[in-house]
Amino acid sequence: MNQTFAINRFGLLLKLHLYEHLKSYLLGIGVLFGVWLLMLLPSATKIDTFHESIYRNHAMLFSLIASGAGAWFASESFRVVSTPVRGIPFLTLPASQLEKFLVALLMLLLFVPVFLGVFYTAEGICFSIVNARLPQGSPRYELLNLLGPHMDPVMRYLTLVTLAFFLVGSIYFPKLPFVKTGVIAFTLFFLVTLVLNEFLLRHMLPGHEMYGGTPFQEARFIQNRRFYRIELDGNPDLIVKTILVLALPALLYIAYARFKEKEL
Repeated sequence: MNQTFAINRFGLLLKLHLYEHLKSYLLGIGVLFGVWLLMLLPSATKIDTFHESIYRNHAMLFSLIASGAGAWFASESFRVVSTPVRGIPFLTLPASQLEKFLVALLMLLLFVPVFLGVFYTAEGICFSIVNARLPQGSPRYELLNLLGPHMDPVMRYLTLVTLAFFLVGSIYFPKLPFVKTGVIAFTLFFLVTLVLNEFLLRHMLPGHEMYGGTPFQEARFIQNRRFYRIELDGNPDLIVKTILVLALPALLYIAYARFKEKEL
């Protein structure tokens, strides 16, 4: 089979994928929209004053639902190759390995703007109800700024890593990829961010009681009744950020390599 990438062949493969899955995608969007309304509408009917805490609540909900929905969607990316009955016809399609992989990757990337559109539509509806009930002269609620101070940058990064990590899980586990990948993700998160980070902090700052902070980038502790916050700087900070940035393309490459093995 010709493994040279061809844009025309890729377009035909994409059309085939949408023809087979468009109904499921539309149903998923409807379910997601309903979930957002159920999460946001009850509070919208009770709020009659302006509170900054609303933005923090929405930011927290956004991170949790985006990670959960993204993990589920990513874990379904390669469901077509989970069994020989469905996988063999797909793998024998006259298209290159890269074209088939890029179709799944494109659908995963499109999840981000679609999710944003659904979220902002639901939030806009809720805020329109709230703003109509606010007293005259009061500040009005605006759509959540995902780059603003209410959105934790760590959660933004974890949401993207979650998509890539569960994409790898979808090709590695033919059965229950969402559950199995979730268990591994939770275990790794616990070991790396809690156990390893705590061990390093205890080694570098012995005798201090830590109070949270971004793992591997900052430490917070109290000494002599004063609160201290130490941030990583210089080359160590650059190394950590480089590792975090390279984690995304590394996970995508692992998924592609495993997909090529499937076809072989």
